[in-house]
Amino acid sequence: MSKKWKWIGAGLLCVAVLATNHLQQNGQINTDIRKIVYSSEDLNFMRNVLREAFGTEEDPTIAVSQEAIDNQLLSFIAVKPYDDGYLLTFEKPLPILAIENGLVVYTGHNTNIGRTISVYYENNTTVTYGFLDSFTVLPYTSVAKGQTIANKDEAGDLYIQIETNGKSLNLEETIKWMREYVQS
Repeated sequence: MSKKWKWIGAGLLCVAVLATNHLQQNGQINTDIRKIVYSSEDLNFMRNVLREAFGTEEDPTIAVSQEAIDNQLLSFIAVKPYDDGYLLTFEKPLPILAIENGLVVYTGHNTNIGRTISVYYENNTTVTYGFLDSFTVLPYTSVAKGQTIANKDEAGDLYIQIETNGKSLNLEETIKWMREYVQS
């Protein structure tokens, strides 16, 4: 499908969401479109529907094994609970890499954890990193496995929180998850 039709489709989708929101605010319909548009599972559903409708230019690939990302995330020297996640202490700077294909759902500044990025992955996991020095992607950008999404330019603490199916992982589950998706 040509780019022109993709833009027309995206424009129509935007108009439909805005119109539905307006009708809901006037009390003409009961559906709260904001809950649908902003929930992560519906975001994933809409992404898959649009992917099917518009297709992809990439050739389909068949995964034969799950490769771990070459990442220094497991090279931390200390860990302690902080806020709803954990602080990992590093002796060297490190890039923060996407562990799978996903969508950046937030980049910004948080009062508790400084510069923050949250990525929603296709396996229904959201990972939030804090105390970052710089971002390399913008919000609502698709990311590919192994792509650099942020940087920790100086040694020190990195905040991490992992949520799977709406539940934050405890320390043991967090370390197990990191070992599964990351190799040092």
